[in-house]
Amino acid sequence: MADAHDPAEPATASAAPPKTIVLTGGTAGIGRQAVRQLAALGHRVILIGRDRERGERVEADLRRSVPEAGHALVLGDLATAKGIEEISGRVGELTDRVDVLVNCAGMMTPKLRLSEEGFELNVAVNHLAPFSLTSRLLPLLRNGAGRVVNVNSEVHRNAHGIDVSDLRGEGGYEPFRAYGKSKLANLLFSLELSSRYPELTVLALHPGVVRTSLGRSFPKAQVMLFMAIATSATKGARPVVRLAVEEGLPSGGYWDRFTPSQPSAAARDAAAAAWLWQVTEELRGPFEGTRAA
Repeated sequence: MADAHDPAEPATASAAPPKTIVLTGGTAGIGRQAVRQLAALGHRVILIGRDRERGERVEADLRRSVPEAGHALVLGDLATAKGIEEISGRVGELTDRVDVLVNCAGMMTPKLRLSEEGFELNVAVNHLAPFSLTSRLLPLLRNGAGRVVNVNSEVHRNAHGIDVSDLRGEGGYEPFRAYGKSKLANLLFSLELSSRYPELTVLALHPGVVRTSLGRSFPKAQVMLFMAIATSATKGARPVVRLAVEEGLPSGGYWDRFTPSQPSAAARDAAAAAWLWQVTEELRGPFEGTRAA
């Protein structure tokens, strides 16, 4: 995992033309800080989250700071296909273009939990959600700048492969193994998305070891150890913001904070990426099967 100390951080180009940016997980942690930083740079942000109270607070902050920007909150459950349909439909009502989609929402659970559809919850939020939401927003991305940023993790290196049983948490459950596999799946999705849709700019990154609520359900001793080495959500958001708005970044890249990095060999397996894409389409329907606009 990345060192918690900050490397030299390149400046984010505030002079870039204003963009319409959809960001998941925008009500807490890295996502909330990224929303604030993007808004401060002059971009319009549509934040997606589940918690109404937290979401309305963030939205109110944005509207106070830049009332004319058209910031908006979309509430919904990313863990289900139905939730994705509702979210994408609402986004389609708010805008006819999406310049950047930041898949920032993340999940890590200490015990096996299944979504309403019976999928292991790490997989549902960290892989199925980015796949399905990107699919549903693809027409809007094509109308805009067409950038997809997937917030990943160096923990993907702990996973050396993924199979169908992992999608439903079968065959035992270990939190960091499950989380790593879900992030490996997300990187394989990024690889295949970049290959299949060259008109898009697809980027993935590890934002660093960051203090967020991701591990809030873990034992106190583990949480305290993690907090001792982690950096703030404000700093963790900076590389996310940079990849969202900086011009000229090549599609298909993986970044360890601000540094281009090579992901694991398993994450570069083109055959595995194509297989996972097919399996995911069987679970969630054809990519771009239902349009938001």
